[in-house]
Amino acid sequence: MKAIKYIFSSLLLTATAANAQNIMTSSPYSMFGIGEIVTGLYGSNSAMGGVSTGMRHSSLINTENPAGLSGLDTCRLFAETSAFAKSESYKSKSGSSDAFSGNVSAFALAGRIIPRWYMAAGLTPYSSVGYYFQSTQPLEGSPNSYYTSTFEGYGGLSKVYLTNAFMLSKHLTVGVNLNYIFGNIKASENQGSMTVENKMYTNAFYADFGIQYHRNIAKDKSITLGVVYGYKQRLKMDNSTIITNGNVETEESDKSSSQYLPQYMGIGGSLVYRKWTYALDYKFQQYSSMISNDSRVKFKDAHEVRAGVSYFPNGYSSGSYWKRMSYKAGLDVSTPYMNISGQSGLSWRASLGFGLPVSNGQINAALFYDRTKLKNNTYQKDVIGITVTYTLSELFYKIKL
Repeated sequence: MKAIKYIFSSLLLTATAANAQNIMTSSPYSMFGIGEIVTGLYGSNSAMGGVSTGMRHSSLINTENPAGLSGLDTCRLFAETSAFAKSESYKSKSGSSDAFSGNVSAFALAGRIIPRWYMAAGLTPYSSVGYYFQSTQPLEGSPNSYYTSTFEGYGGLSKVYLTNAFMLSKHLTVGVNLNYIFGNIKASENQGSMTVENKMYTNAFYADFGIQYHRNIAKDKSITLGVVYGYKQRLKMDNSTIITNGNVETEESDKSSSQYLPQYMGIGGSLVYRKWTYALDYKFQQYSSMISNDSRVKFKDAHEVRAGVSYFPNGYSSGSYWKRMSYKAGLDVSTPYMNISGQSGLSWRASLGFGLPVSNGQINAALFYDRTKLKNNTYQKDVIGITVTYTLSELFYKIKL
């Protein structure tokens, strides 16, 4: 247990510091709403397209569907941390930009508390803001004169969660995530010696729910079906503005505003047959409830389909190292939740990866390519990156309760 305690303390401090900064994106469109929603940057199933609703495994910390936590090994305590690195490219009618970002992206601790009750606690990013660009415009009343404005933003929202899963029977499990959403978003505009900085802070408690039905239908075959649901949650945004003109700084408290976490619902399933695992998810997210303060940008409801496959050749500790590895691939296709200048489009992500057995745990790595493209060349995002998740486990009970 000493290794788990040491890693829990050090990695939680690292993850807290990293998520406090939320340097997770460099997208110019993260300036709208609560920022860019963070997906696919953590978890051992990242290489399988992020499938989760119908997924369960003896070493899988599944908090996307909290009911899936009951698949964990009953005699072990698990600690997990994830990190990522990605290269981003953005194009629009007004220009293009490139950026590189990387960070620790998540941390979790999980295990069985008593028979039929499983629990996990962790920290993940929910959204991220990160942009920097300049705009040059003509100066009114002065022909051939121009002024340059610099726009910069950073921050985002983080999520601390406590996951509970309860086995109602041998085959049926229900689960709930109790979440605390919090964070700061800062946006500034600079013109010469004057800078206007807007700060927004919010915090809220929130819950989401999941169900899984699992059954072995043959010696080497099993199925799992799952459902997830999260309700619409209002966020009260406390706003303040700091105006700096030369050496004079003035701070004003603005009227609070509202933003929303979208309602969502999803279904999914997985089939384990011999050495193969196949999984498919569908999720509907009601992003249209979010508020945009820019007439060019509107949030709309999103539909998402995820598919993943995994191949595990052997699994026996006596086998060769290559046979103890798992090989994974996945595809995620969705409609973008942001409509820009009346244009819609399509988002997709392809991923490949593997799981490497290590002493007392496993390392899962994924290589992914992500593209979002709106019609009429309004906006295009291309991202290539890697995620690495390290799952450590140690014996928790000397005997099975």
